[in-house]
Amino acid sequence: MTTPGRKVTRARVPGARAFFVCASLLVVAPAALPLLELARRPQGFQALLERDRQTALVGNTLALALGAVPLAVPAGVLAAVLLERGRVRGAGFLRALVVVGVFVPMPVYAAAWQAVFGGGWLPDYGGWRPWRQGLLPAVWVHAAAGLPWVTGFVVLALRTTDRRLEDDALLAGGSRAVLRWVLLPRVKLAAVAGACWVAVQAFAEVTVTDVMMVRSYAEEVYFQLVGNPDGVAAAVAVSVPLWAGAAVAGVWLFRRADRIPVSAARSDPPRSLDIGRVLGGVMWPGVLLFVALPLASLVLRIGSFEHFVRTARAHGGTLADSLLWSSVAGVIAAALAVWGCWRGGRWVFVAAAVAWVTPAPLVGLGLKQAIDLLLSAEEVVLAAIGLTPAFPPLRSALYDQPSPVPGIWAAVVRFFPVAVAVVWPAARRVPHELLDSAALDGGRRAQWRGVFWPAVKPAAFRAAVVVAGLSLGEVVAGKLAQPPGRQSFAQELFNAMHYGADATVAAMCVLHLAAIAAACAVLGFGERPV
Repeated sequence: MTTPGRKVTRARVPGARAFFVCASLLVVAPAALPLLELARRPQGFQALLERDRQTALVGNTLALALGAVPLAVPAGVLAAVLLERGRVRGAGFLRALVVVGVFVPMPVYAAAWQAVFGGGWLPDYGGWRPWRQGLLPAVWVHAAAGLPWVTGFVVLALRTTDRRLEDDALLAGGSRAVLRWVLLPRVKLAAVAGACWVAVQAFAEVTVTDVMMVRSYAEEVYFQLVGNPDGVAAAVAVSVPLWAGAAVAGVWLFRRADRIPVSAARSDPPRSLDIGRVLGGVMWPGVLLFVALPLASLVLRIGSFEHFVRTARAHGGTLADSLLWSSVAGVIAAALAVWGCWRGGRWVFVAAAVAWVTPAPLVGLGLKQAIDLLLSAEEVVLAAIGLTPAFPPLRSALYDQPSPVPGIWAAVVRFFPVAVAVVWPAARRVPHELLDSAALDGGRRAQWRGVFWPAVKPAAFRAAVVVAGLSLGEVVAGKLAQPPGRQSFAQELFNAMHYGADATVAAMCVLHLAAIAAACAVLGFGERPV
């Protein structure tokens, strides 16, 4: 019998082998196939011998990460504590902004802040504008993009605190004792997770650095693909150090998270603490700085409502199509995560870790290799049975036709770890006693229908919506894997950004934000937060 969070052997987890096969084919194989190319062509490691250029790239990337983390993490922790335990007016609206900010993709952040930096909001020192291009604006944009994530991580950590400990600390030493001895120790891991998220984005994201003209280590993957004769092998080789470091960090976070005591979900509102009006007063100025200013810059850059309507007519169909297939990717990723938390055992964490640490370009290349293998297998099977269909099913779905399947597959690989992170806490809260009792009454089917699924159903819904929102902004992996003739809305936006943050780009960003707000509204109406 299987219970989430319990050590089990394979013999006691009947569904573990099936999940291992499914996760290996859907998630692990596309992420790991590029390693086979490096094994066949080990000369790709020579790309790491260009020490001067590699040192400069690593230096720029470290400066980007070390600049963004100190800006995003303290601000995110403070915002989360104020939202969950402070007396802040409009806290519900501010929480909604945090949720929306999590789903906003990097191209929209880059375009919005590019409009701010070039919109005349900042003074001009005799033609010297360090905020237009370079490391300084890149650090700021990455910090702004990471702030909602850090806030969200800490908010979730604060919602798992023990109410009895808070009451005891409040009676013993007041609000300061609650903050010092109960809340802050609880949010340390969440703050570290937020810092890792910001750092990984700085190391793996190229949208902001491309716009701000900063050469980073992430761009080395593209450079090796285009400029190195070894191609994929060299791109994989330069990704190995980042891959190894992220793997170590991921394993450490998984192990530390597994040691956190399981707390039952609470329906009662959190207790407000007297933490000072001065701290509470910084929330709305921060909202004006990080939300109102870039949004106003985008709206002003559009110029006229007529141009916005024309852009909506030109790209609205692509946006609706992307919303549809992003929702499909969200459902698939959520279902796979629920299955993994139910019967996958340790394999769910293996698959999530591999997908999380794989750079997006390598996911796209791995998908292309996986598709080639599937098409070759289909040809062999059709030839063996003597069939020659005009439209072979796999070839039509994955290569010949403008099919959405490769893009959906890429989104599932990229954001399966997010779905696991959403579902896993709910799975851990399922009482073992209820599972044991249900197993005695009706076996695994009774466990599933009577105990496990009702407990994780809200989390599964949230995971589907979260992955759908993130998939809407996925660019790199889907671009490499999608067949000719098909392009997502995020890819059209990214291509348009190379012409500058003009009126069309601004209008497309506003359309994207409207779609994200609608998805967040579905999330809010469909499931109340715990």
